[in-house]
Amino acid sequence: MTAKPGTPDHRHVAAALRPAPRRIGIVGAVGTENLGDEAIIAAVIQNLRDRWPDADIIGFTLNPADTQRRHGIRSYPIRQMPPATNGPNSGGDAPAIAAAGPTPQGGVRDLLKRLPVVGPLMRTAVRGLRQVPTVASEFPFLLRCRRQVAQLDLLVFAGSHQLNDFVGGPWVFPYNALKWTLVARSVGATVVFLSMGAGPIDTWLGRRFIRWALLMASYRSYRDKTAKETVDSLQVSAHNRVVPDLAFSLTMPSPPAAPRRKRLVVGINPLPLYADYWFLTDVARYEAFVQKLAQFADWLVLRGCEVRFIPTQLKVDPAVIQDIKGEMTAIGAGDDEYDSRVVDPQVRDLSELMAAITEVDCMVATRYHGILLSLGLEKPVLAIAYHQKSRDLMTWLGLGQYVVDGDTFGVDDLIERFPQLEADASTVTAALQRQLPAFREEVQTQYDEVFRLVESTGSPPLRVSEREPEFIGRTG
Repeated sequence: MTAKPGTPDHRHVAAALRPAPRRIGIVGAVGTENLGDEAIIAAVIQNLRDRWPDADIIGFTLNPADTQRRHGIRSYPIRQMPPATNGPNSGGDAPAIAAAGPTPQGGVRDLLKRLPVVGPLMRTAVRGLRQVPTVASEFPFLLRCRRQVAQLDLLVFAGSHQLNDFVGGPWVFPYNALKWTLVARSVGATVVFLSMGAGPIDTWLGRRFIRWALLMASYRSYRDKTAKETVDSLQVSAHNRVVPDLAFSLTMPSPPAAPRRKRLVVGINPLPLYADYWFLTDVARYEAFVQKLAQFADWLVLRGCEVRFIPTQLKVDPAVIQDIKGEMTAIGAGDDEYDSRVVDPQVRDLSELMAAITEVDCMVATRYHGILLSLGLEKPVLAIAYHQKSRDLMTWLGLGQYVVDGDTFGVDDLIERFPQLEADASTVTAALQRQLPAFREEVQTQYDEVFRLVESTGSPPLRVSEREPEFIGRTG
């Protein structure tokens, strides 16, 4: 039967009643080849697609082209990008200070830089001035930002360590948080901060920027107790929750059956602690760190283990790995068997990182997400904690006895703890299998609560419970 002219048929009625596709923005300090932070973005996208398959997802990141290539979403810059960057702990978040060319005043400047107190004050002042956005360039950028978020229903600050001012001062992360919150609120979008890392936040302006941004958000949570305590000190509100890192909500590949092999395979995940691209440079401390990892790797090889060096930050970790291998005495000593026990698996993207972790028996990890992703894959981990967040995570999962301090540990500390971790491996894996589902469910519940804020029906979008296993985050 043909519908009368002007009478909509049931298909048109259904289409008219169906909610419009959601438009979601994700703010993340990603795009710098830090695969740990990429895992967070991949997890958020995955969970959005599970609930709203037709959602229009937009990224606001440090490298929009990289974000679009890795995750397949339209992306825009999170801030005006400087001509060069450094700062590996944030994957390149600390703007580099360009070297000045020779000038007639160069001699005077060099003299002042050598004077006690004056030199450090000059450097601090220059860094501060370089970070302050100029009105002439920032105002047009803000207008572009407002156009980009104009149709958003929700803006998500997606985890990572975005609430700090120790990288670049108040005009990097604190200003970005305030800027994007104000812009999103000005167009009526809901703003949420999910499972954030925080601290230190030491500058007067940084503390106020972050406090103002958080006060305007509709939902806030933090990934560990140290981050929550940092934010509590800002007197934001009593409603600051602790929810595990968003990377726990990433669909993990199924752990393979334990292979039969002659030797234990140990992954070592390093980072450039105190190297010249760290936020605080100390050559002697970096060299000592490299020496300690090299001596420990030698001990593992001579003990009969296979050592696999696994980077999670692809710009800077490979150089650290080469420095460590250069200090190892078991390599190149004329014994091909020893050389064959030191392996650099290919890691170019998130899927290859997960595959590399899956293939080891246990991990010795320094980076936060090197620890977290290994735990998520049910691997026993010996953590070298350069920040309290790593100790918080290990303690939360009942593994606090397998942590050494990144600044003070000695080779003997690793050698003493590792055999115990090896002996407890099956117990640790069984404990992770019991605890991780609760971690993941807590993050899923958070998604449900947050997405309900913009769900017109008043109920959360349904999760996709039956789905083909897949891994999101491959490089296209």
